[in-house]
Amino acid sequence: MAESTLNFETFFNIVNGKRRASDNTTFSVDPSTESRLWDVPVATKHDVEDAVRSAKEAFKSWSMTPFEERVDRILQWKHLYEPYIEDFTKLLMAECGKPRAVAAGEANEILALFDHNLQLRMPEERLEDDTRIAITRHVPVGVVAAICPWNFPLVLSVGKILPALLTGCSIIVKPSPFTPYSALKMIELAQKVFPPGVVQAIGGDDSIGPALVQHPDINKISFTGSSATGKRIMASAAATLKRVTLELGGNDPAIVYPDVDIEKTAPEVAQGCFVFCGQVCVATKRVYVHESIYEPFLKAMVNAVSRMEVGKVESPSTTLGPMQNKMQYEKVQGLVADSKAQGYKFALAPRPIEGGGYYISPSIVDNPPLNARIVTEEQFGPIVPVLKWSDEKDVIACANGTTSGLGASVWSADVSRAERVARQMQAGSVFVNSWAKTTPRAMLSGHKESGIGGEWGSTGFLEYCNTQVVHLFK
Repeated sequence: MAESTLNFETFFNIVNGKRRASDNTTFSVDPSTESRLWDVPVATKHDVEDAVRSAKEAFKSWSMTPFEERVDRILQWKHLYEPYIEDFTKLLMAECGKPRAVAAGEANEILALFDHNLQLRMPEERLEDDTRIAITRHVPVGVVAAICPWNFPLVLSVGKILPALLTGCSIIVKPSPFTPYSALKMIELAQKVFPPGVVQAIGGDDSIGPALVQHPDINKISFTGSSATGKRIMASAAATLKRVTLELGGNDPAIVYPDVDIEKTAPEVAQGCFVFCGQVCVATKRVYVHESIYEPFLKAMVNAVSRMEVGKVESPSTTLGPMQNKMQYEKVQGLVADSKAQGYKFALAPRPIEGGGYYISPSIVDNPPLNARIVTEEQFGPIVPVLKWSDEKDVIACANGTTSGLGASVWSADVSRAERVARQMQAGSVFVNSWAKTTPRAMLSGHKESGIGGEWGSTGFLEYCNTQVVHLFK
């Protein structure tokens, strides 16, 4: 790039190593104030074709670049990023409505993603008998399109870019139109390190994703988002038999046993429900508490949540900021309205918040019916049902009784019992005595309608590869 430093007030698509504007622009809004943020270009069909053509051409040489040289380029990108962590933190605060601590956590998690991917190496298996040597290796799948969500726009884009580049793929990133800024700027920074066409970004409106999924020269789609959209992507990708990795919605249960330390555990469970206003795919969405401790545990949860301060993201005392976008804000308001209309009891009722922005105070619904919308639907917002259970077999069946299977948690002083129950959860990630704290070092995947394949961990990067066996006959 021509500039020596990044300008965090101008944003471009990145095609073939160059910043690209557009005759048409769009913008996102700051969910704290509903005020307009910066303009971003709306990519055209021509931009999509140019990006795919560039990625296809770049793949020829990038895939043949020695592995250690690819690692070295990724390390250079990390070093370029480090001085900008504060700038990216502020960007995430503005575009996501994240309190500073949450935004800084995401910006710093990028370093963990770099460190994890930098230590990965391509496995190779060599089997020999009297007649042949069979060498199993992994080769890059080709051109990847990454379709990224709005809740963690930086982590969930970089988490796709790094393994793609490491394995020798080229990649085109489509950021969410709700939160385009951090991904566009991160990929602009990458142009200082990588050859043109290796990593690109195009976005602007909802036509870009389908254009990438349908394109015959895209070899793989990596998508994080809703199950409904994931199904449409999978159906469309079938036409060209694209590889797909889908990390989709969850309705994550927590099972709480009667032997827990209530005063210690209830605030932790609450944190797992309401971190980033519940706008986390692996946030706890349903809490099952044993009937013998139900009342004191519910009271302790209410006390913990009542101490969570809803406020402006700049304030050091803010725990919860706004919902990220109007669409999700209205969906959660609808779940609150439905729970009230059905006459469900609120252990903690939502309170009105004045002054603009997509703010909803956290609320807890007290033991609603198992078929209530608040139980069966993924809220993705600051409202959670707490339910009673008495029989272990029944509560496991309830926990597993949805079409989703992304995350789950089990809480008990008896760790061996908790692990035994954890192994019965139909979920990709199960946490014992903790809310969902993911790490790049462990695979993130979904069961059932929560996804196909997985990313991160020691093997997730191989999903950007095809397996090849070379047979050498003696």
